[in-house]
Amino acid sequence: MPQLNHGGIATPQQQAQAQAANDTAEDLQHVNDDAAAARHLTAIRIRGQLADAENQAPQA
Repeated sequence: MPQLNHGGIATPQQQAQAQAANDTAEDLQHVNDDAAAARHLTAIRIRGQLADAENQAPQA
């Protein structure tokens, strides 16, 4: 486990590692947001298709 930096100035390598970790977290959040949007749109399409199918069903 890496040692904590207690009040010292971070080295360029430490800064780069922290930035890379932050970038990864932001990338994953974008992926999660995109997946949620896709699920939402899919649900809307399915509801629309079900409504169309009900409207086109033969009336007895």
